[in-house]
Amino acid sequence: MVQSKNKLRLMDIKIQQEDKMSLITRVVGVALATSLLATTAFADNVRMRIAGTVPTEHFGNAVLEEMAKEIEDADVGIRVKYFPAGQLGSGEELLEDAIRGNIDMVHATVYAQKDPRLEINSLPFLVTSIDEMRATYGDPDSEYNKILDEILTSFGIKPLGTIGEGLIGMIATKAPTDATSFDNQQMNVRVWSSKIVKKTMEELGYQTTTMNWAEVFPAVQAGTIDGAICCTPEWAHSTFAVSDVGKYFIPYNAFVEGTMIYANNDFYNDLNDEQKKVVAAASAKAAAKITNLAWERNEGFVSQLKEKGWEIVEFSDEEREAMRSHIQKTVWPGISDIVGQDILDRLISASTN
Repeated sequence: MVQSKNKLRLMDIKIQQEDKMSLITRVVGVALATSLLATTAFADNVRMRIAGTVPTEHFGNAVLEEMAKEIEDADVGIRVKYFPAGQLGSGEELLEDAIRGNIDMVHATVYAQKDPRLEINSLPFLVTSIDEMRATYGDPDSEYNKILDEILTSFGIKPLGTIGEGLIGMIATKAPTDATSFDNQQMNVRVWSSKIVKKTMEELGYQTTTMNWAEVFPAVQAGTIDGAICCTPEWAHSTFAVSDVGKYFIPYNAFVEGTMIYANNDFYNDLNDEQKKVVAAASAKAAAKITNLAWERNEGFVSQLKEKGWEIVEFSDEEREAMRSHIQKTVWPGISDIVGQDILDRLISASTN
């Protein structure tokens, strides 16, 4: 009788243990399922807003639309909405919005209003050829891109692709007195928010007005300013010539039409590894494509500007070298006060190697 009771007691204990194990298994299973559902829900519901600033007619819009489609078609759970042509703001505004997390990704010029070290984007005569452009802008391991990465990540921006569209000229409604000299050109021209660009254009003989890109077209059209340092030949044609605004293109080629594809760092870090891989690859591909296409198209747009009746101011090699030498003597010595001597030394060392 005692043995029977003991046997029954042991059976009850075993049943209770099995019930506990079953309960634990069910709880763990539910937890795992919930976790998987949450992960799946995240992966399937990432909404990415990309803001761009290039004009509607600019070929870069098609490249960015391809990038958005490539990210979606990778089927990693990201849905993309692209807002082109400055719909969500200027380059200056978009950088601030991306820092705050109001915009997920941006393609725009990165101006120096947030950090004076970003003036490295406006160094005159940093590059002068497509080969130098690819080595400086297109290589993510270049010293230039390493410095940009250090600066931008310090305030919450993830660089995804640096673009060099070409060398910048000046559009104008009247001819300068003598573009080959450093005398007073009797013109007031727009510069972007850069002390270096302002100093450079003043050394070339111009009175300057700092102005956001969104303000430039109406200001030139209204005659508020006589011109603007702003554009590759394509930008000059697609933004001004097609609207019959402007008459002259002066290819100083001192600056690079540099833009960047970047993201809010928190948004990027919240993506899973597969999503990051897709976004990074698509961004790098788009950046390289815009750079290469822009350089291939430049000569054709010089011809189109001439067809629209624009006058192209020509410079000889000797005149260009004189400009470059003058700017290096008068502007470069003060750059260290803006970007820091250490950064300037790194850029100079990289350019001479």
